[in-house]
Amino acid sequence: METRSCFHCGLPVTSEGRQEAVIAGNKQEFCCSGCVIVCQTIYDSGLDGFYQRLQSAEIAPPPEQNLDPEQFDLEDVQAEFVTTVGQESEATLLVEGIHCSACVWLIERSLEPLEGVISSEVNLAHHRLRLRWDQSQIKLSRILKRLHALGYIATPFDVERAEGISVKQNKSMLYRMAFAGFGMANIMWISISLYAGELSASGIDPAHKQFFHWISLCLATPVLFYSGWPFLRGAFLGLMHRRLNMDLPISIGVIATYAYSVWITLSGVGDAYFDTVVAFLFIILVGRYLEGMSRRNATSATSRLMELQPRSAMRVENGEPVLVSVRRLALGDFVLVRPGEKLPVDGLIVDGQSSIDESMLTGESLPVKKQIGDEVAAGTVNGQGTLTVKVNQLGQNTALAKIIHLVESAQGSKAPIQSLTDRIVPWFIAVVLALSAVTFIYWYHHASFDIALLASVSVLIITCPCAFGLATPMSLAVSVGHSAGKGVLVKNGAALETL
Repeated sequence: METRSCFHCGLPVTSEGRQEAVIAGNKQEFCCSGCVIVCQTIYDSGLDGFYQRLQSAEIAPPPEQNLDPEQFDLEDVQAEFVTTVGQESEATLLVEGIHCSACVWLIERSLEPLEGVISSEVNLAHHRLRLRWDQSQIKLSRILKRLHALGYIATPFDVERAEGISVKQNKSMLYRMAFAGFGMANIMWISISLYAGELSASGIDPAHKQFFHWISLCLATPVLFYSGWPFLRGAFLGLMHRRLNMDLPISIGVIATYAYSVWITLSGVGDAYFDTVVAFLFIILVGRYLEGMSRRNATSATSRLMELQPRSAMRVENGEPVLVSVRRLALGDFVLVRPGEKLPVDGLIVDGQSSIDESMLTGESLPVKKQIGDEVAAGTVNGQGTLTVKVNQLGQNTALAKIIHLVESAQGSKAPIQSLTDRIVPWFIAVVLALSAVTFIYWYHHASFDIALLASVSVLIITCPCAFGLATPMSLAVSVGHSAGKGVLVKNGAALETL
């Protein structure tokens, strides 16, 4: 039996909710009484053109993000984010799960051995992967599956999606930081009581000391496993793939201190250091949160450039302007641009004359006069006249799109010193772990277990190479972002390093 659709909303009409009404002299079916009332109100108000526009609407919604890796092998899908010359393709991917330079090293070293992968460059500051591969030897879906096996999720880079992920990650980090801060504020009061009792003339009663240790344990445990989860997870994934990352020394330090403090609490002899665990996690999370905010501010230049591109245009059809999505335009179409509007495409003026504000493109503050036969660029602002423009360039081929791509490439490029840093960090972490082990052994034989543990954990915490791995990519991203905001475009990181 054929399923009928509701005349108003288009949903299937069921036998339970089926309604009928005479609309404009014709009997129509509806899925519910609400649709009947709304439809009758629209016609009674003389707005029946709503349904004609609804059926012939040409403003297409943005394509949905499909996370099935196999879908990214389709030519139509790749056309939106892949540049192909012959069999060689290039794309920029947004990678979730990158934390440190060791992640950069792991991704690049894991992809390069794949047959068909020409090059892979990971930008730590923006979590982007610039990938070049041979379409005849390897499919993009296989590369995405390889990244997933490493614990990373890669999707085609999109400014809006990247902004959404950045906001989500920063919000999650803020919650974890606030939770750790709450735990630290409370556990510090207990620590003050313990220290004051130890330093007093009469000392602290053992029963009271044990009670405070149990309270500290109850406060530190949720902080460790909730606020510290990103570090624990990162360290575990690194060990699974036999790679050292910056989360490993952090995790070893907090787990060792926590385990020792738990043992002290259970045995009832010695001093616990739950306050050290919570305070250290809070400080590290503050650093991660500030890092995320800096990364988001650095990418705002690209977002501002994207906002210059109109999403719709007035296409001339049979002499009449029709509002359509820019994605619906084709080369050779004619677009009507009214006074004060932004030009949606690169093209050639075929009718009218006006003054165009090209300051976003050339930096020229005064409007430039344009007439029939002159070329205009997308994102520039029309002055007082009305123009009819023939579309010459669309999408990624417009001058504005090329500027955006240049800024993104510069932010994602690696300066020579950054490549050196990425190679050093894994070895640096290995040296830190070795020094921590040597420190523990030395103090264990020359002092006590307590002093040995504190000394070895101090080595892990103080020598944590987070700043070492993040300084170069963050400084590059911030510099390129500020330069773009001032109208100066930087081609790559090597140029900044030379300056």
